[in-house]
Amino acid sequence: MDLITLKHEKGLCFSVQVRGHKFLMDMPKESKGQDQGPSPADLLAASLGACMGMHMALYSETAGLSCEGMEMNLVYNLVEEQGRKRIHTVTIDVSLPEDPGERNAALLRAAKNCIIRNTLEKAPLIDMEITVKKSSE
Repeated sequence: MDLITLKHEKGLCFSVQVRGHKFLMDMPKESKGQDQGPSPADLLAASLGACMGMHMALYSETAGLSCEGMEMNLVYNLVEEQGRKRIHTVTIDVSLPEDPGERNAALLRAAKNCIIRNTLEKAPLIDMEITVKKSSE
């Protein structure tokens, strides 16, 4: 897998670099950020939507359906349990350029088979280590 590098910029803002792409992540101002980019929760929800959409596009291609111009609108809701916030609900509305007819159920199955959804259903092991950066003199 590709290395993803995150670098603290200022406040709660981090730059993210992966495969030559670079973008900022930050928290909204009401969450003590400067809103210089999407929040981690925004990106997690967007990753889920994009992954499901990509699987729908792949299925559409093999089934001879057009998905050109497909649009997905997504909202998520947070819940706080025992002092810890998490995404509780993700609602995705998909607008297709044509009626898939009897292939609607197959499109939904394809969407539900994406890696992000699978990961959210069965949480990954997360291994984190802290080291001290050596200063160059």
